[in-house]
Amino acid sequence: METVYIIVLALALDLVLGEYPAPLHPVVWLGKFISLLDRFSPSRNPKIQFIYGAFLSILTVSVAFTAVFFILGYLKEFNTALYVLAGGLILKPAFCLREQWVIALKIKKLLEKNRSGAPPKELETLLGTVPHAEDGPSREDVISASIRSISENASDFFVAPLFYFIFLGVPGAFAYRAINTLDSMIGYHGKYEYLGKFAARLDDVANFVPARLTALLFVIGAFILHQNYKQALRSAISDHANTTSPNAGWPMAAMAGALDVSLEKARCYTMGKSLRPLSTLCLTGAARLYKTGMFIWAGICIAIVWM
Repeated sequence: METVYIIVLALALDLVLGEYPAPLHPVVWLGKFISLLDRFSPSRNPKIQFIYGAFLSILTVSVAFTAVFFILGYLKEFNTALYVLAGGLILKPAFCLREQWVIALKIKKLLEKNRSGAPPKELETLLGTVPHAEDGPSREDVISASIRSISENASDFFVAPLFYFIFLGVPGAFAYRAINTLDSMIGYHGKYEYLGKFAARLDDVANFVPARLTALLFVIGAFILHQNYKQALRSAISDHANTTSPNAGWPMAAMAGALDVSLEKARCYTMGKSLRPLSTLCLTGAARLYKTGMFIWAGICIAIVWM
């Protein structure tokens, strides 16, 4: 029962308090640890960069898993109530539930308030990036980026951490968060072309099942909400491969199909069919589908750990 109490406490903390302040957020600590190791990365020789990147990744994930494992293991032997409290407090930053739909609805409100176009700086604060366009991002660009973000983040920030929590407990959820953080920091082309290859592939493997599971949850959620669940399933199957990522396309395509919209990232990919125009109402629909799918997943996780 302790595991049930831990996940329920973590979910309650997320819904009531939201994200921890940056100085108290373990993921921020992980980022600083990765940045510290990155300072010693070799600047030349791709093979050495790759080897060091693999070492950096394995060390980071091992430290995340081991630290949580021993902390909770000690507390479990010491005091059950303290173990549950610590477990909930540590599991919470491994996932992010409420913040995703809050951001989508904030963007909706911002767009409705600024009919001529939302201020790029405010959008960048919410989205992390602003869709590129020579004359500035259009409303459709911003709406598309927001829906794509909430779709992909559903897998990365909620479904996947709890998927690994089911099998490996709180240490597993936190180890996944380390993998995802590594990918976001060094798992891309450019400066980290070879240093981040191992981290990027590790993230691909870790997200293989959760991404497809997220798409399925969106299909089920669309059925419950009387959205286009058939198109959600068709889009997930037909359009998931449009992205360079082997995983990100699944939840984005399912969301696009459920909303009957086309989600486009300029010069990169397009998801779904444009059966209705992109509007701020689509953000409301995306937030509703996200919440429905993710609460279904939360219920499944609680039921599994209860068994």
